[in-house]
Formats: sequence, structure tokens, C-alpha cells
Amino acid sequence: MIEMRKHIRKSLSMKLCLDILFIVILVFSLSLGFLYWQSRHIIHEEAIDEASHVLDNTALRVKGYMVEVETATRNILWLVNLHNHDKDSLLKYTHRIVANHPNTNGCSITMEPDFYPDDAYGFSAYSVRFEEFSSPEKDSVSTVREAEYDYYNKVWYKTARQKKTACWVDPFDDYNAGTLSSPEMIASYCVPLYDQQGKFIGVISTDLSLKRLTETITNEDPYEHSYFMMLGADGHYFVHPDTTKLLKQTIFTNTDPREHTDIVALGYEMTNGRTGHMEVKIDGNSHIVLYRPLEGTEWSMALVCPSNELLRGYNSLNYILLPLLVIGFLLLVMGCRRIVKHFIQPLGLLASELRQIGHGNYETPLPISQRTDLIGLLQNSFCQMRRSISQHIRDVEQKKQETEQRTIELEHVTQLARQASEQKTQFMQDMSHQIRTPLNIVHGFSQVLRDDSNTMTDEEKQQIVETMYVQTNALDYMVSKLLTASLIESHQVISTNDTVNCNEVARKALDNAGSLITHTVEMHLDCHVADELTIKTNSHHLLIVLTELLFNALHFTHEGRVTLRVEAIGDDVLFTVEDTGIGIPADKADFIFDKFTKIDMFTEGLGLGLFLCQRVVQLMDGRLILDPQYTTGSRFILSLPIH
Repeated sequence: MIEMRKHIRKSLSMKLCLDILFIVILVFSLSLGFLYWQSRHIIHEEAIDEASHVLDNTALRVKGYMVEVETATRNILWLVNLHNHDKDSLLKYTHRIVANHPNTNGCSITMEPDFYPDDAYGFSAYSVRFEEFSSPEKDSVSTVREAEYDYYNKVWYKTARQKKTACWVDPFDDYNAGTLSSPEMIASYCVPLYDQQGKFIGVISTDLSLKRLTETITNEDPYEHSYFMMLGADGHYFVHPDTTKLLKQTIFTNTDPREHTDIVALGYEMTNGRTGHMEVKIDGNSHIVLYRPLEGTEWSMALVCPSNELLRGYNSLNYILLPLLVIGFLLLVMGCRRIVKHFIQPLGLLASELRQIGHGNYETPLPISQRTDLIGLLQNSFCQMRRSISQHIRDVEQKKQETEQRTIELEHVTQLARQASEQKTQFMQDMSHQIRTPLNIVHGFSQVLRDDSNTMTDEEKQQIVETMYVQTNALDYMVSKLLTASLIESHQVISTNDTVNCNEVARKALDNAGSLITHTVEMHLDCHVADELTIKTNSHHLLIVLTELLFNALHFTHEGRVTLRVEAIGDDVLFTVEDTGIGIPADKADFIFDKFTKIDMFTEGLGLGLFLCQRVVQLMDGRLILDPQYTTGSRFILSLPIH
């Protein structure tokens, strides 16, 4: 040991080797430790993200069943009101919902006790599906007038009456002795009914089988020993692999808050409608629970996975690291020893020059050696290296500045591209929704005319035809708007050689806009020019612009009136559209003429109307502005030259 210490003291190469090895091992350990921590973090996040996608996809499938139930219920509302609540019709409607929608378990239309004078205890039409075990695809549907029982105190009736809006209620056992009842636990979508005076008269309740809901959720088996669960607003289980807990226990049942604080915290997170993930102990084993609320309800879904299954890749990293660490250390020791022995002699002779370079002093000139041996060659090579390094550093700094500038420009371009992509996606979604809605209405009415035309009166048929006419007008109007957008994007020139009568085009625009809306708003035409006044412009595009401005005003005005004013000022004719609607917020006024811009992303529309109006008016040598002085609603002023 003493001899080894003496050898180390005398050997510069050994000292340098040990010093370098210590530093390299330290840096290697820190780097590897950081990479190890970062890799575990990335693997953990990827595992959580993958499980979150599984949970989101399952929630979407569940929501699809629920949306089917909601849509079927809303589509029948107008028929209930149309037939003046005839009892036979109510029975037929409940049967139609259950028969035509395989994911519904039952449907009832229940009226208030005093609605029919001849029924002391009220009236309830009820249809329920019974599965045929011999042939599941041919389930039977039974429809009856329900026997007398206290259904007015049932949760599906009281909840809709109290909330005064459509809602889902937590699953419940619908069994009632002596009545036609579902043999399964169900969750109901309840919609209150009101007469024309706004008085509550009953409830439409459509049932979703908890068994079907459970099968939809439990069909997914993303991880071994994982499972899904679903909680109601108060924490009751209504989807869980342990059927003894369903509707009888909550997540807080038999849970000691002092011993199971994680489960209690999970319960509060889920019942409060939050989204996230949490590690909890279940039956003494570590589990990761990912949870999220179910849109449109007070329910919450969760995916429960054993930690060792979900984080299998996370844990396997430990078994890879140890061999790599040992091999890396051995390679470092061997490589460091060989390199130091090879380079120590010439580096020792040039210690002073190396100290200058080691301190970062690349600009101080080093002396040129006149020696022709190896040391002289090394010294002169270091002089050349110093100059090269100095120049290289300057080049690197310049490249760095150029790269940073280029990075800023690329980030800006990327942001613009991302915004354009988001606008395109939102536009496609809006367009799909705007086209699908009237198509669904026309399709639904066409089915009604096909299936029930023999039982309908002429007045009912006329109402359906008028509704279909309004929706087809809406589709035609939307297609016309898209064609106009195509014209604008292609930068074509709009012809302005048509002779257009100002008052006549204003009347046509009022008629067109009125045919596109379903609610009633007072419309007024205020003409301050002679009927003979004409201008040279494009009649087709002027009519489209005025129709779009009037349609927007009618769409956002539910009380008051919409006015179209025609007047001549100087060499221009002004078409002013003003309304008493919700108006345009001041912070949105500067952007309403931009493409794909809407005041509220949740309102209907493509975000193209005002953009196209302004572009078309500009191509016709006109001007379209929003009057900021008008605060009662909104006022748009379109000016075109008379000559």
C-alpha cells in the first residue's frame, strides 16, 4: 500500500488519470442520473397518457349511447305537442322510441294528475323492452297505460320538475309491484313538458339499461387486472366489478378517513367533477386511478389499474440501468488510463501554453517555437490551434445568433400554421354541424311522412312540409355562402354592370332572411329613396350580402325588431341593418370581419358571413362597417356608389 502511494505521488500520469477519472465518473454519474430520472418521468407520463386515452375513448362510447337516448327524446317532443297530448298518440310515441332505438330500455310520458279531468290519479304511457333470450336481436317491446301507483314521487319525475330542464338521473331500480316494470336497473334521461302558456304538464323519461352501460364499459380490458367504475353525484357505485356494491354503497362506505385518506380524496375529486389521476391503496395494493367526469351529467368514470401493470416499462428501466452503469464505469477506467499515458509527455512540455488555453485566453498570442523536434511541432501546432479555436468561437457565436434569429422566425411561422390548422379544424366541425342539423331534421320528417302519412291530417303534413322547406333553404343558403367563399379565395373580379333597384333588392333580402329563421321577430323596411332609384352593381352578390346581414340580425335578436333602412347621402346609397339583439362586445368589434371569427364559439355559424360580406362589398367598390356609436344592439352600414 505504501509503495503504491509513492508510485502515485511520483507518477504524473497516474495522478492525472485519477483526477480525470474522478471528474469523468462524477459527470457521468450526474448525467446518467439525470437521464435515468428523465426517462422514468417520460415513461411514467406516457403510461398515464395511454391510460387516459383509453378512459377518454370509453367515455366517448358511453356518451354516444347517452346522446342517442337524448336525441330520440328531444325528437319526439314536437310530436307530443303537435297532437295535443292525445293518449293513444302518447302510447304510440313511447313505443316508437323504444322500438326504433335498441340502446333504450324503456320510455314513459307521464302527465300531471290534473291534466286529464277524467283521470283522478293521472295518466302515464309506458313502453319497456324485454330481451328474448332465444333471439336477442328480436327483443319484444310492451306498451301499456301504467296502473295506478305513486309515480309522481319517483326520482325521474321529481328531478325534471324541480330542475325545469332536461337532465340525467342516477340509476335506480324501477321495479313496482303490480305494474309493467323493467327487470333491470336503469338510468333515465328526463325532459319536462310545458304547454303553450309555459305551465308544467308532465315528463318524458327515456331509460338506458345499466346492464348495457356496464357491458359497454367493461368490454374494454386495457391492462391485466384493471377495471372501470362509475360513480353518481353522491358517490354511489353504479358500474363496478363487485356487483354487491352497485347502488348500495358509495366510495366512502366502510372507509376510515384516517387510514384511507387517498380513497376519500379520490371520492371527493370524482364527485366534484374533476379530471386527473391519483395513486391509491386498494386492498393493500398500489393502484393508479384515472378519473374524469361524464359530459352532460353529474357522473364520473374511472379506470383502476394496478401500478405494477400500468408502469411495467417504468419499473423495467431499473433492470437495464445497473448493467449499463457497470459497463460504463469499466470503459471509462480503461479509456482514461490509455489516453492519459499516450498524451502526458507532450502535454507536460507545453504546460504554460495549456494553462493559457485552459483559462480561456484564446486571444493572447503564443510564442512560435524554432525547434524542429516533436516538442516544437507540438508547440507550433498549439499556436495554430489557438488561432483556429479563436476564429471558430467567433464563427460559432455568429452562427448561434443567426440560429436564434431563425428559431424565432420558425416559431412565429409555426404558431401561424398552428392557428391556421385550428381555424380549419373548427371550420370543418362547424360546417359539419351546420349541414348535419338541417339534414337530420329533413330526414326525420321524411321518415314521419313515409311511416305515418296515412294517420296525419293535412294541417300536420303542411307544417312538416313548411319545416322541411325552411331547412332546405338553410342548406341552400349555406352552400351559396361556401360558393361565394370559393369565389373570393380565387381572387376573381365581380361584375358590377347590373342595374339594381334599391328598394326592390331590400324587399327581396327581407323575404329571403325571413325564410331562414324559425322564431318570430318583427322586421321593418324603412325606405328614404324613390322607388325609381337604381344603381350599377352586382344584383346577385348585393342580395346575398343584405340577406346575410339581416339573417345575422334576426338570429341574435329575440325581442324587439330588425330594421333595414335605405337612404341616399351624396353620391352613395346606404343600406343600414340595425337590430335590438345582444349586440357585439367592444373587444370583438375589431375582429368580426376576420375569417372564421365568431362572437361566441358555442353559437351556430361558420364564421364566414361577415368576412365574405366585407370582401364582396369591397369587390363591388363599396364599404361595409360596424357602427360603434349604436349600443342598443348592432348596426351595419353598407355604402355603394350610385354611379
